[in-house]
Amino acid sequence: MPNSIITVRIHAGFNADAFLAGLLALTGQTSGTASAFLAKLFPEVDAEIAFGPRSVRSIAGYTARTVAPEGHVHRHLSDIARILDASRLSSEARAICNRVWETLGKAEARVHGTTLDDVHFHEVGRMANILAVGLAAECWVNLGSPRLVASPIPLGDGTIQCAHGAIPYPAPALFAMLDGVPVRPYGGEGEPVTPTGLAVLLGFGAEFGPWPAMRIETRATVFTLREFDDVPNGSLWAWGTELPKEFA
Repeated sequence: MPNSIITVRIHAGFNADAFLAGLLALTGQTSGTASAFLAKLFPEVDAEIAFGPRSVRSIAGYTARTVAPEGHVHRHLSDIARILDASRLSSEARAICNRVWETLGKAEARVHGTTLDDVHFHEVGRMANILAVGLAAECWVNLGSPRLVASPIPLGDGTIQCAHGAIPYPAPALFAMLDGVPVRPYGGEGEPVTPTGLAVLLGFGAEFGPWPAMRIETRATVFTLREFDDVPNGSLWAWGTELPKEFA
């Protein structure tokens, strides 16, 4: 699609699986086709993509979950790089993945006062996240690497639980990635955007701002597995072609 553009408008519930779900929904995929594509890209990993309809407050949408059973892990950036190098990802998709994980790694290094090489990932370094980012990157390349425009990131005050115990929201790693990123107030409880979700947007080269001038060809609503109280849930996706500047 010439002058292709995708926009994602984030309300509450955005992570690596949500980004993948948006791309799968826009391109009309199923759990079967997504899992087969994943197996082709990562033949040494036992995993699958659970993708399908999900309704939240009577609004129909889609959700995705990357299923890759494993125990608690401490992965370094070099461990993730080895997994990516052993995959059958294209060089373009691998470069996108490396940007995502380096962005997240640099944020973690700033948070913990250490070096990029010494950073170890807890929850965010799960195999499921590595696979979700990898599959999304290959899908993105197959779409021709369209322009990506995201809404400002919703931020509020709160507490979340992680491997280090109770920490404030925004999570420290997400907070460390916010330089130059537009944000907006969020009045709900919980974590509307995860560090991995923001790292994916940044690694995929997202711009942040209002709805772009575009002709919408395909659209989708995406939810995560968590439902957020008292705020709009999910993210809205649209794929189409850019319109001339006079429409902006």
